[in-house]
Amino acid sequence: KDLVEWLVAESWGAGAGPPSVVDLHAETISYKEQFVNLTALMEFKQISFSQKQVDAYQAVRMALRQQLSQLFGVPLEGLQHDMTFFSHINASKTAKNLHDEYWHTHIDTDQYGTFAYTTLLYLNTQDDDFDGGEFIFEGTRHGEREQHGAAIEPRSGRIVAFTSDAENPHKVLPVSRGVRLALTAAFTCSQEKAASIEPFPKPSQAAAEAAGEADAEE
Repeated sequence: KDLVEWLVAESWGAGAGPPSVVDLHAETISYKEQFVNLTALMEFKQISFSQKQVDAYQAVRMALRQQLSQLFGVPLEGLQHDMTFFSHINASKTAKNLHDEYWHTHIDTDQYGTFAYTTLLYLNTQDDDFDGGEFIFEGTRHGEREQHGAAIEPRSGRIVAFTSDAENPHKVLPVSRGVRLALTAAFTCSQEKAASIEPFPKPSQAAAEAAGEADAEE
């Protein structure tokens, strides 16, 4: 939570519309009506990730993978990391374009292509930190089989995990007050897609940050 709030604050409020997205692996962050390079922004602001922030992020990402493995009975080696990103939905902003309209129903495999499983980790709590923003599973019917919909109330630390295909169409209801924070971590069965996900931090970046921390200690 502190990490995404810090990055959004350092990027002058991030996106112009309600949703802002931070992808540490792609090194992108919302800024006004586009994405900008996060590394370039941090160099301009003369800020860097601390080792504590890096360790916490990596630990959470691994914990989500382990939870998913236990829930679906899939061996860890069968769950390869796909996209992982933070979402920051600010109710005080209005949608500027179609991409800002986060409340439409969608299917993750249609939207992202290679997702097999999707996990969500909520970083703050409905009613305390924001109003609205429920996560809605839409009802579906496949032949004689009907799957009822469900509404998930975001609570800090709550994990939602589901298969990413047509059996789970979903949406987020509009946030009417405050800021809703979440981490989305997807997993894929595609080795090619998993190999395309850049590490965080990159080896060169990690070495530079370690050197900076060492200099600060001297």
